[in-house]
Amino acid sequence: MIYLTKGIKQSEYKGYRETNGDFYNLVELTRKPQQAFNQSAEQLADYKQNTAMYAIYGNITGMKRKDEVINRTVLFIDVDDESNYSEASKRLDDLLGAYDINHVIYPTISNGIKEGARLRVGVELDKPVNADDYLKLWSVLLVSVRLHGDPTAVNHSFKQLQGLFVQTEQNSPNRPIIYDAGHGLPVDEFIHIYDSEPKKYRKNTLSINGFSVETSKKNVPNWAEHNKKFIACLLDPESNYMLFDGWDNMLTAIGGWTFKNTYGDVRTTVETVEAVNKLGSDPISNSELKHKFDTWFKRWSV
Repeated sequence: MIYLTKGIKQSEYKGYRETNGDFYNLVELTRKPQQAFNQSAEQLADYKQNTAMYAIYGNITGMKRKDEVINRTVLFIDVDDESNYSEASKRLDDLLGAYDINHVIYPTISNGIKEGARLRVGVELDKPVNADDYLKLWSVLLVSVRLHGDPTAVNHSFKQLQGLFVQTEQNSPNRPIIYDAGHGLPVDEFIHIYDSEPKKYRKNTLSINGFSVETSKKNVPNWAEHNKKFIACLLDPESNYMLFDGWDNMLTAIGGWTFKNTYGDVRTTVETVEAVNKLGSDPISNSELKHKFDTWFKRWSV
């Protein structure tokens, strides 16, 4: 199943089935990309937020952004600030080509504006995978080519949208790579590779505005690890809310944490929760939030 949305602020998907398979759709949208020429960096940032097409290939429990992503049929890897486009794309293309795995590689809308590789890889899978297996496949591929990727979609936001190819004046020098004469990545084989050496491939990170933050350092007290989760959600709740197993749970946790650490300051607590809620792609309504505050303040203590 293919789920598309225009911009990242929409609360619902438009879904349809492609008779030739999900990956075929990605190939076609890469061959015939969206175009945004003669635009400044600021204009492209607005285009990315409100106009560019985003997709999820797989299965979702419903048609709203808040619904759970059950599995994915195409694996995506985002590479930022790493090497350069030519070198990074060649490493990935060589590895996937050696296994005869269907894939596309294309520059993101930030390529040519921000430094570094700035590319996205879409890999066909031979069967749908859940979040745990998706992480394993993602890790094996990146470790194998010695690249670092953005861990958001494989860590705490499996429902993250994937930006499709947008050709711009800035990224035009870096052409996409399309390989569709092979087959899907053999999921079971690559999961076996991960399971045979989990310490080699394991990634334990939080995603905060695109930065990878390690959470497995030794001798770090529990309260520090706990606070890092709150800070991650304050900075980028859309990517990190599953640290608390859901958007509502995150807001509840942030409210209680703020209330306690400000010694019961109601105004600061309310303003903090409201600000975090507004950063979501599908924030809860003001009336629902007010009802939650009425309940929360009755049971919270300093």
